[in-house]
Amino acid sequence: MNIKVVGKNIEITEAIREYIEKRFEKFEKFELDNSEITVSCSVEREEQIVDIQINKSGDFIRIEERNNDLYASIDLAIDRVARQLRKDKEKKLDKSRNESLKDKIMGIFKDETPDRTGEITKTKVYEAKPLSVEDAKLKLLDKKEDLFIVFNNVETNEINVLYKREDGSFGIVVPE
Repeated sequence: MNIKVVGKNIEITEAIREYIEKRFEKFEKFELDNSEITVSCSVEREEQIVDIQINKSGDFIRIEERNNDLYASIDLAIDRVARQLRKDKEKKLDKSRNESLKDKIMGIFKDETPDRTGEITKTKVYEAKPLSVEDAKLKLLDKKEDLFIVFNNVETNEINVLYKREDGSFGIVVPE
């Protein structure tokens, strides 16, 4: 944290400089290590003006406070800076929390497709080879991953579907 104290129409004493630096010591929790902080003190008529500018990794904060007492102006300005830094830190934390929650929720639903009840969503082409029912059954048993087989029944010369049932038996779909 690099603090630069500048005076306009006012002489910056060592006591003022030390007071400002001491007040900024509590800002370590806001990770201002590589930040440039410029504190400008000035006098206009009877008002003591303190202008604080912080350049924190591309983020820029500017606070100005006016009071009849210079130390009161410093205190008010530094308190506002603390509120602003706290607010920015909470925003970033909330944003990261919300993003991670959003990612978790989206991960749950990522593989699911919207409800498309009644729509044809996939077309698969089968070659209906001429087979007997027994040959179709043997072929279906050979392919463990297949649940059914479409074939041209050699006995009836019609397209049939032979399928595995949950109890281990087979079912056949024949046209009317």
